[in-house]
Amino acid sequence: MTKSLSLGKDSIGRLFFAFSLPAVTGMLVTAFYAIVDGIFIGQGVGADGLAAINIGYPIINFAAALSLMFGIGGSTLISLHPKNKKVQNRCFSYIINLNLIAYAILVLLVIIFNEKLLYMMGSSKELLPMVKAYMYPCTLGVIFLMLANSLNAVVRNDKSPTYAFVSMVIGSVVNIFLDWLFIMVFKWGIFGGAIATAIGQLCSFLFLIKYFLRFGSTFKYKVSIIKIKYLLKICSIGFPSFIMEFAVALITILFNISFMEYSGEIGVSSFCVVGYIFYIYRMLFTGLGQGIQPIVSYNYGEKLYDRVHQIYILGKKVAFVLGAGVLAWVILFSKDLIKLFNSDPQLVSKASHGMILYTSAIIFLALNFMEIAYLQAREQAKYANILSILRSTVYVLIALLILPRILGENGIWLALPASDLLTYLTTVILKRANIIKP
Repeated sequence: MTKSLSLGKDSIGRLFFAFSLPAVTGMLVTAFYAIVDGIFIGQGVGADGLAAINIGYPIINFAAALSLMFGIGGSTLISLHPKNKKVQNRCFSYIINLNLIAYAILVLLVIIFNEKLLYMMGSSKELLPMVKAYMYPCTLGVIFLMLANSLNAVVRNDKSPTYAFVSMVIGSVVNIFLDWLFIMVFKWGIFGGAIATAIGQLCSFLFLIKYFLRFGSTFKYKVSIIKIKYLLKICSIGFPSFIMEFAVALITILFNISFMEYSGEIGVSSFCVVGYIFYIYRMLFTGLGQGIQPIVSYNYGEKLYDRVHQIYILGKKVAFVLGAGVLAWVILFSKDLIKLFNSDPQLVSKASHGMILYTSAIIFLALNFMEIAYLQAREQAKYANILSILRSTVYVLIALLILPRILGENGIWLALPASDLLTYLTTVILKRANIIKP
């Protein structure tokens, strides 16, 4: 359907919704099946199962972060060279090769460091067997997630966002069915959840491969030595996406350690549930950012700067409205959302209170994600990287060092909102100083 759209001529509103709706829906589907995974674990295994997933999952977040860097960086380069098939095929091949290399290194690191790595990520001795049962199968199967993430970006930028969306739906449906089968029927526990996730990711990957094998596809894979010039460009453009996803892994580890110190396993379980729900909101705004990238990149490459500015303004407005809606939703329905995972009164009370605090700056998160995606699409990787690093690491670390000492456990919940607020203020200052160009 979207193959008939003209990125340089059709109305900005039409293009925005044509690209953003499938991207957002696809991201929400991804979030949904992750949440269903958590619901089955919470109901079928219990609060300790949720805590174990939260401790082991940063490894998967890290793999996803790498794949997003390669996929979004490479697909943006493809969009910036719409008439150069040689460059496009080179970038396509590099995306696949980089994922394979990164996967091999990741598995090797997990094998070498094993239990030491899990303890560093916040595991207790009691949770260690569950963490292993989830993390090891997920690590082995994460190559399918990596390739699916990267190829999804290529398909979407090839003016086929609907196909990219369907690939996510297929993986989600398979994963949800297998979660029910393995956890609730076969009683495989947390191990069954891991296997279900890996098979769902495999199905998404296979559907995406079909896109590139179809008759008429212009993308050709070739094994070749990766040229440093292209490697640096891909990683530079995609680095903000890496940082935003890697931050989830880093934040999860730091928060797990902090919550374990303040309230033990129940604190980690509460954070896990909040993290699952917050994942929906993060994917919502990630999808919005991905939706504007092909439009911005194409028009910027064609020097149609008025259209570039129009899509930017529209994206920011939509992000603001959706952010306000999410905040209202959380305030009104936080307890009901928590009860989907587990009805333990202590967990519901602690997690619902924490979710309101954790989501308090969601409007600033929405605007930050849109700003970073816009800068990426214009090849202003330097400033996109600065904002991503500040938001994802520097400001979070500062907040985690200061706020818990003043506010106790509430300070942990407020660390990420503080980071999003500071990142937004930094963006405003850099724009007013004319350092970031409009």
